[in-house]
Formats: sequence, C-alpha cells, structure tokens
Amino acid sequence: MILQCAIKTANGPCVLLVLFMGIGQYEFLLGLIQNITDHRQATFTVIKDLIKNKISLAGSELSTPKDIVHFIRVEHGLSICYQKAWRAREAALDDICGSLEDSYNMLPRFAYILELNNPGSVIKYKVDVDGRFLYFFMALSPPISGWQHCRPIISIDETSLKNKYGGTLLSASTPDSNDQIFPLTFCVVDSENDSS
Repeated sequence: MILQCAIKTANGPCVLLVLFMGIGQYEFLLGLIQNITDHRQATFTVIKDLIKNKISLAGSELSTPKDIVHFIRVEHGLSICYQKAWRAREAALDDICGSLEDSYNMLPRFAYILELNNPGSVIKYKVDVDGRFLYFFMALSPPISGWQHCRPIISIDETSLKNKYGGTLLSASTPDSNDQIFPLTFCVVDSENDSS
C-alpha cells in the first residue's frame, strides 16, 4: 500500500510518500520527502555521487545539465535546479578526469617524458612570469621523419577548447602517399594569431 499526502511548508508544497509492505503488519519501509521545487538536502555533491557512474566523456546519456535534471527527476523523484546539475556534472568530471589545474601543472613533466621517450621530437611550452600556461607545441619524431614521404601540402585545422580556460587546439596534417591523413604536429594556443 502506498500512502501519499501533501504538506505545506514554508519553502512551498511538499509531498510525503510512505510505502508500507506486508498484509496487516504495516511494516515501514520507505519514507521519501520530495520538494516540488528544489530539495535542500540534495546538494551538488549528493547529485554528483548519483551520476558519477553514469557520466562519461563521450556519448553519455548525462552529457548536459538538462539531462541530469531529467535523470534525477525520473530516477529519484527529485526536482533540482539547472545550476545544481551543472555543478554536480563539473564535480563528477573532476573526480573522473582530474581537474584542469592539475592537468596544466603536469604539462612540464609530460613534455619532459615525451621528449625523453621520443628522441628527435620537438616539444616546447611557454608560461608567463606568474607560471601560467600560454602555449604548447608538439611535433613527434615519427611524423618529422615521415614528412619526406608525404605530399608537400600542409593543412592546418583549429578547434576551440571548451573549458573554463578556453584556448585553441591547432593541428597540422598532410595527405600521405595513400591519400590518408598524416598528422604532423599539434599545439595549444590562446587563439589563432601571428604571435601564437
């Protein structure tokens, strides 16, 4: 038997759902208080823990905050605001992938190990006087030596980095003798301009 009753609170209407199991025993199994607007105890860290196993970088059913709001409403019966869903998504991605700050701080070590394991590669990065990241350039030795067997045409493509720091990822490639795309180099810059 499911008993449902509406209660008025200072924060707006509230619904109390109580599920009783057993014939004549009225065993109390579940009491769920659900705000119709935004439940105070459903913090972004609680939401993060609910979605962390379902979220991934590519092809996730929970790729946007709007998807998370819908998922929490359907699966858990809670209504949360967009901002809380956005914060939960960001926190879940930080837990899964690590923070952007940590990634940028590991860049000098990454460049050193990359150069150490790929002799003949050209890897450069630049930081400002405060130690903040400006540019990163990477041309590995196999594409450098393979360039002589490719057509003398270079195609440069850019894509915007969609994170809180922004920037642009530039890639240079060329067609090889089999008309396949042969990547030459990659670099991360603030924007596609002459100074970068």
